[in-house]
Amino acid sequence: MVFLGPSTVLIVFFYFVPVILTFLIAFTGMDRTLRWEFVGIRNFARLFGIGARDPLVPKVLINTLVYTAGALPVTIIGGLLISILSMRMHPRAGVFFRALFFVPRALPPVVWGFLWAWSFEGTRYGLFNAIRTALGLPVIHWLIKYPMVIVILANGFLGISLAMLVFSSAIATIPRDYVRAAEIDGATEWQVVKYVIIPLLKWPILTMTAWHLMSFLNSYVYIMLITGGGPYYATEVWSLYAYHAAFNRYRYGYGASLITLLVVVNLLLLLGVLRAFGVKRMLARGKIET
Repeated sequence: MVFLGPSTVLIVFFYFVPVILTFLIAFTGMDRTLRWEFVGIRNFARLFGIGARDPLVPKVLINTLVYTAGALPVTIIGGLLISILSMRMHPRAGVFFRALFFVPRALPPVVWGFLWAWSFEGTRYGLFNAIRTALGLPVIHWLIKYPMVIVILANGFLGISLAMLVFSSAIATIPRDYVRAAEIDGATEWQVVKYVIIPLLKWPILTMTAWHLMSFLNSYVYIMLITGGGPYYATEVWSLYAYHAAFNRYRYGYGASLITLLVVVNLLLLLGVLRAFGVKRMLARGKIET
């Protein structure tokens, strides 16, 4: 208990205390004056269109759903595919391949965001427009025409590195005899992956799905760096909207209500993911025959 004391104090001070303060501020009209003016559920009523309605909430909600639904498959499927392919290669080639895809995780967020913003720059100085110009093709304003696709790919590819690392480690623990037995029975490469490897990766897939689902719902840094939520709120997701409400418009009470609702949604989605994967059944002890 003595050794856990310092860590417990840090967790309480830097996690639980801010969560409680955010919850309390959500019921106030706090602005740049920092006055604790209690307004009840007025901030939440505005979110649900009761009374003074916020016209941007429906668009922000749709953006969040599209962004999460797009980035999550890129991360999970991409990480699973890369890990399976790299584990079937020569060991040294597989290590190099995985290290190559892990590079984005080692880059600072500002550098990763800058690379994507520069690559899709809407002038002839952007990477892809420079290539198009060299080929005699017209310039495309990528960040205006395809802003949501760009932020989905940027965040999805970043998440691949962690998913790939977890899946590769899990595949390495699968007994080789399982794969050999399937191959002796005449199973193809695809059948080995479908009926042997993927079923044995249920726990890692559950973990990465839950982890990245929460991550994409709460992340906004790379969107802010690449598009700033624009153009015209085209990539403004819920967490970024809360950030802008609190720290750009100084509506701390309203921003706190947005975050409080997001925390509740996170908890509900986490329970839904655990239920969908049948965690209780996976944790249940097998019956011992006597």
